[in-house]
Amino acid sequence: MQDFNYNILLTSDNIYYVELDKRLIDDYLIMVNDFDVQSKISKKRNVYTFESELEWINNKLKEKAVIFSMIDKKTKEFVGNVEFMHILDGKAEIGISITHKYQNKHYGTEALKNMIDYGFNQLNLDEIYLIVFSNNFRAIHCYKKLGFKEYKRSDTFITIDGEEVCDIYMKILK
Repeated sequence: MQDFNYNILLTSDNIYYVELDKRLIDDYLIMVNDFDVQSKISKKRNVYTFESELEWINNKLKEKAVIFSMIDKKTKEFVGNVEFMHILDGKAEIGISITHKYQNKHYGTEALKNMIDYGFNQLNLDEIYLIVFSNNFRAIHCYKKLGFKEYKRSDTFITIDGEEVCDIYMKILK
């Protein structure tokens, strides 16, 4: 990313939050096709193609989705995406994906802290919720540290890498 000319929507200490951008498609593909990343956000393994990712980007832009791509301020490298979904009646689900390279370096905590503020103060949400796999201990720790509380667990278990896993539902209130 020599020429940094993305549409910066928000900033935090280490992150530029930019508009979804087709120029980042190769970075998006590396992230979503990384099995380690997929195993934290999807129940089944998928292979995403350039065409399917381009369609996803076009659909998100068309529907004016509340989604940000994150760029590291120092390196100008792609960090991940964070999105508010299912916005209805003052509630929204938040989802975040961080590239393998930037995991466990507090980017997720920084991003979610800023997105919680954005959700409550810009989107006027009263509740932000998320769903996390029960074996994603680091994410659960992060969410709890930010004030999310567990309110439900699914009765259905799936097997990921030989481990029984269920969905944990967490939320934070304004």
